[in-house]
Amino acid sequence: MYVVIIGCGRVGRGLAQQLSMNGNDVVVVDKEVSRFQELGPNFDGLTVEGDGTDQDVLTKAGGSKADVFAVVTDDDNTNLMACQIAKRVFKVQNVIARVNDPEKESLYKDAGIDATVCPTTIAVTHLRNSIMHPGLIALMTVNEGGIEINKVEVKGPVIGKALKDVHLPEGAIIAALVRGSKAIVPDSDTILQEGDIAVVVNLAGASGKVEDILTKG
Repeated sequence: MYVVIIGCGRVGRGLAQQLSMNGNDVVVVDKEVSRFQELGPNFDGLTVEGDGTDQDVLTKAGGSKADVFAVVTDDDNTNLMACQIAKRVFKVQNVIARVNDPEKESLYKDAGIDATVCPTTIAVTHLRNSIMHPGLIALMTVNEGGIEINKVEVKGPVIGKALKDVHLPEGAIIAALVRGSKAIVPDSDTILQEGDIAVVVNLAGASGKVEDILTKG
């Protein structure tokens, strides 16, 4: 997979390093060439110095052949503009943006950006759940926080039950189970076992009920 990453701050570096280690072709774009030194010796991708909103720079980065554009600077105006160029000029099918200000998340949606990640929203959700629902760990949010993806260690009376007999609230599903070192995509006949970690997709208002059912019965 050919991935162009705009921004070589902490998020961009970490993303570039992991994608590179997984065998992807990665190009990192940043205006500050000194940041590239922090990618480390194990990064075997390419770096391009320049403004991520400059079409010539993005052409040099291989924008026309990119499978994915990940725009992760700490400036929302830059991110939105770079995303729009990726979509409209380079016709990239999968454009993902970091959103720093939650109030601007709707702008990305209106612009047709494929996915957004807002660290502020995730942090707030994680902290709120830690206070209100300590059994849940927030992984991410979707649709401006209206949908949450949480993980929870399954406990109590649901152990030994098939998923079809576990009555989660409306707007909640178990999308995956982590069992030991394996990830499982469950079906209705999957039996919950001691130590299972459930990855749950649920509407924000259902978090409390999800926690109660999966940890208390």
